[in-house]
Amino acid sequence: MCGITGRINLDRSPVDRSGLERAREALASRGPDGAGIWIDGHVGMAHRRLAVLDLSERGHQPMTTADEKLTLTYNGEIFNFREIRAELSSLGHRFRSDSDTEVILIAYRQWGIDCLQKFNGMFAFALWDKSQQTLFLARDRLGVKPLYYTHNSRRLAFASTLSSLKGYGDAPTTIDQEALSLYFQMSYVPGPHSICSGIRKLPPACYLQLGSDGKASITRYWKLPHPPENSDDRVSDMEAVENLEKLLRSSVRYRLVSDVPVGAFLSGGIDSALIVALMRLEASDVHTFTIGFEDKAHDESVYAKAIATHLGTNHTDLVVTESDLELLAESLPSCYDEPFADASSIPTMALSVLTRKHVTVALSGDGGDELFCGYPYYQFMARLDPWRRCLSRAGSVWEAMSTLVPHKGAMALRALSQRSSTSLFAYMRGPLKSRSYRWLAPGISSSASEFMEGIKAASDNSTRAFMDLDLKTYLPDDILVKVDRASMAVGLEARTPFLDFRFVEAVAALPDQQRTRAGKPLLKSMLSRHLPKELFDRPKHGFTVPIRKWLRTSLRSRLTGAIESGELSSSGFIDRKAARILLAEHMSGRRNHENMLWAILCFELWHEKQRG
Repeated sequence: MCGITGRINLDRSPVDRSGLERAREALASRGPDGAGIWIDGHVGMAHRRLAVLDLSERGHQPMTTADEKLTLTYNGEIFNFREIRAELSSLGHRFRSDSDTEVILIAYRQWGIDCLQKFNGMFAFALWDKSQQTLFLARDRLGVKPLYYTHNSRRLAFASTLSSLKGYGDAPTTIDQEALSLYFQMSYVPGPHSICSGIRKLPPACYLQLGSDGKASITRYWKLPHPPENSDDRVSDMEAVENLEKLLRSSVRYRLVSDVPVGAFLSGGIDSALIVALMRLEASDVHTFTIGFEDKAHDESVYAKAIATHLGTNHTDLVVTESDLELLAESLPSCYDEPFADASSIPTMALSVLTRKHVTVALSGDGGDELFCGYPYYQFMARLDPWRRCLSRAGSVWEAMSTLVPHKGAMALRALSQRSSTSLFAYMRGPLKSRSYRWLAPGISSSASEFMEGIKAASDNSTRAFMDLDLKTYLPDDILVKVDRASMAVGLEARTPFLDFRFVEAVAALPDQQRTRAGKPLLKSMLSRHLPKELFDRPKHGFTVPIRKWLRTSLRSRLTGAIESGELSSSGFIDRKAARILLAEHMSGRRNHENMLWAILCFELWHEKQRG
């Protein structure tokens, strides 16, 4: 796990070493164990290393082949690199290191960019082919690892983070108004947008090819498969569980490969408990980590401890105070270099800090909810959408009435007022449910539902279609961003066994009757083989913090300053007078506007950091 950056000057002017070094050092937290730089005239690459495999200098990056024709800078892990290495060795190739980095280089030499089909892992890399004068940027299938780039007629630059790109001095800094609009509707900036105009995120499962003519093209190399149409191919629940557990156990086994200590996040929920249970089948000594909260209504640490005791793990837990969490909230702009308003990032940072004190790699349960219908709004969607269709002609009436009723009633009426199934999903998935907020934020110009309609198959409004939409949007741009930035801020590598593409393909091939059932019954059946049901079979519990309270107390002055003199009100994106009304309503307790107010504050904290 590392940080990467680099650039190609298309006018063939020499790469400025000092700019490359600045961009590299902006990635220091992602790679505390080493730094490398490589320049060949108009092409330059740099790397910050977190040593996990082949800790020797032979794993140093950027890595160049012996004939100096191929150079690679790479972030991530190829979990099946040993099998690929053995295949390449049988074809006559020789290796100088024990690293997966060299395997990527030699695999490209053998198969070209089709080598991506061979890789099982989480990765983002840049590979310079000197003979062809071609640069490839590539990202893993599910988007676990980030990759930003900016391209114009003069240069192409890339990096693991936005802040690294800015180190070159010529990266765009103007705020992208469409991205900003989507941020306020989704609580994160969805790819391929970034918060800066002219900077993009390479989509998951894609590679970018920059030719010698300076033109770039993006190609998708993997798609989520569809279930077979023939119902005769359906297997029983028992057979499905058996097949899935074999694949997931293989995925866990792969993700235990490391030359440094490995542990696991354990929340007390189904997903992380299953990962830890399978780890115990593969390793005799498993370390697990949990944080607890003073507020017992949000604390699952007691359940996590019971699971750890039953499985016999070496367990560490820590109760974090509100003051601890508030201090972490202040550091958000340093870790998340785009505005990011998912408040669960705060406890994720606390968990990462705790875990890094003991291990360098941690397995997580991310992906289970998107794959197995784990979010409640999937069921709300299925129940509400037929009513919305019947009552859609009165949508404007429901919207008007929503301003006159309490929060829960307003949410239901606004749901009925949505114009399409996708807009209903965008509403259910988004954070702003009590009112439209158009009166507050006239600068919101782009629609989240239209954005999602451009990604989802237009004619498919099934539960599966919206689960897969989450796999393409919410998972890579919220959940995985949250974990990647929080963990890498402290030099911790997080691995996600549920997102092994073999497992994802097997789940995607399940018929709706098995995949889209509420409550994740297949995962529960799998876990019940390893744990008593009473340890895990209970309502889903979020990773929450008391943002509503903080905005009324400790963060009140920061929030007030953001509204009165922040960029959003100064630029007219939000109406200052309307924002004052919003603030007064929230402070008095008459209404709860925590999501919009938190989004405003997170943006202003980020913007202040960029200026500073």
